[in-house]
Amino acid sequence: MKKVALLVLFLVSGFLVAETNAQTKGAASSQDATAQYNPKATYDGPYKLNTWSLSVYAGPTQFYGDLREYDFWPVGGPASYDTRSERGTGHLGISLGKQLTYLFGARLDFGGGNLRGMKRRIYNSYFNANYFQADVAGTVNLKGLLFGANKLKRWKMDAYAGFGQIWFRSTAYELGAGRIQRRSDDSPTLRNNFTELNKKASSYTQEWVIPVGFSTSYELTKNIDLGIDFRLNNVNSEKLDATVGGDNGSMQFGTGSGQLYAGDGATPKGASALDKYGFFAVTATYKFGKNPLRVEKKNGKWAYDPEQKINGQPAFYNLRYTDPRLLVKPPKILSLAEIDSIAQANKPKEIDSRLLTDTDNDGVSDFFDKEPNTPAGSIVTGAGQKMDFDKYVKDALPGMACGEIFTNILFDTDKAIIKPEFYDVLTKVVELMNKTQCRLQLAGHADRRATDRYNVALSERRVNAVKQYLAQAGLKDVNRVIVDSYGSFKPIADNGKVEGLKKNRRVELKLLP
Repeated sequence: MKKVALLVLFLVSGFLVAETNAQTKGAASSQDATAQYNPKATYDGPYKLNTWSLSVYAGPTQFYGDLREYDFWPVGGPASYDTRSERGTGHLGISLGKQLTYLFGARLDFGGGNLRGMKRRIYNSYFNANYFQADVAGTVNLKGLLFGANKLKRWKMDAYAGFGQIWFRSTAYELGAGRIQRRSDDSPTLRNNFTELNKKASSYTQEWVIPVGFSTSYELTKNIDLGIDFRLNNVNSEKLDATVGGDNGSMQFGTGSGQLYAGDGATPKGASALDKYGFFAVTATYKFGKNPLRVEKKNGKWAYDPEQKINGQPAFYNLRYTDPRLLVKPPKILSLAEIDSIAQANKPKEIDSRLLTDTDNDGVSDFFDKEPNTPAGSIVTGAGQKMDFDKYVKDALPGMACGEIFTNILFDTDKAIIKPEFYDVLTKVVELMNKTQCRLQLAGHADRRATDRYNVALSERRVNAVKQYLAQAGLKDVNRVIVDSYGSFKPIADNGKVEGLKKNRRVELKLLP
């Protein structure tokens, strides 16, 4: 059982140390961004928080068991034949803490100290003991549970309980004579061996211990906390004071004294309760974490700023004092006036109306058109200037890149049949594309006199009719033709007039380099 206990404590301590190293590395690597979401964190929220701490504590101890004169106040004063001071004992310890969530955490403690006690009645004995202890405990944030996360910002109050092992070495003496009576390292070789018994205990006795306690601390700086710790350790033994007793009937080792073992050598168990000891300690805690933060008051109110930086690097609050939910900024509900103000501030500049107008229906908007009044059916350059397309095709050299050229093919109402008047233009387009590396973009359109779905399908039939004509006219590389269908969504003239309807029933041809 003892070997198993040691193994458990070794594994727990090893795990916590490994987690400390991992957390330190993670903190160093997480400085690249301010809001670091940590998927391995057991607390909620988008921001990383510091969670590890190391505490050192020291204070007086007090024993509760058979060899104790009074229940609540230790006896003091100089030693005499019937009195020994129960004061002057202490405990020194170190604690590694890990905050798992805002309300719950864990701590691993190592410490040691000494105990004293005496009892005039029945036992006429006093004892001295030295001990070492290791334990692990879970903590509950009482401040958060009782007062909430928005009060007592600088304070932390925890209740905790756990389990561990204690190693102790105790010797009981007779009051007055000072003669050794009992030792905690009882063994068959000691029984009735007064030569060995008169030596102080040399080996340590190991037992289970259950610590319960309360601690409170104040956040003095970003890294340092000061506080106090009250603890009661429940030991699974009556031998912490080297005495197993409880009444006169159990006394077998000398007049008025308790015993460590029964006369038949069986495992001793007296009539009294198991031993306990407690301590009151002052604690100093160092909180790990690079660039630590603590909440500050602004305009009389506590305010968190998880986006702030120290020396250009992200900084982090500590989970011991910060509920992660407080770092999540609530959504702002805007008033109508604020919405209108934002909309006005972000309103884009007005588009020049000439960009949307093509007066001569040549495919070039008036804003860029250098000849905005070319005759209907003209073939124009990218600048809107009328050109001699026949001469351009005739003079084109094999493999050359052409410039931008625009023209439109018009259709009758609800028709996708190319009219003979446009055959010559399309034939010239085929000749130009076969001689050069020109690409052709076809965009089909319709007037407004039908549903949107019907008009999109009609414009698609029109653009496919043009593409099919080009292929039949001898276009070698049909893959250089790009087609789009817009229905009636991109009119270039007023659909309320007959002339406007005629202009909108079109397929736009755009030759591209």
